Amino acid sequence: MAIWALIVSFVVGAVCAVRLPVLIFTLVVSLVAVAFAAISLHAGISIASTAIWTLVYAAALEVGYVLAHGLLYFLYIKRSERASRQQPPLDLPSKYSSE
Repeated sequence: MAIWALIVSFVVGAVCAVRLPVLIFTLVVSLVAVAFAAISLHAGISIASTAIWTLVYAAALEVGYVLAHGLLYFLYIKRSERASRQQPPLDLPSKYSSE
């Protein structure tokens, strides 16, 4: 059960990276952590176990968010930098007569 929850947390973090700004995502992670902790404590799970799993799930969300941002950075920013370097220079007439 815990592996599936970690995978879902990672995927949710990655999907949120596409549309949510960092501040809103941080609020979402905080809300998820508080809700998980409240449900776990109400279910009778120990405080130490609840704290550890809350941190693990929050970390999985954050890792998904960071990796998706890194992937988007390399796909769009690095690719556009390479494309701009490969464009031939424009043949504009010079305003200086010596050229």
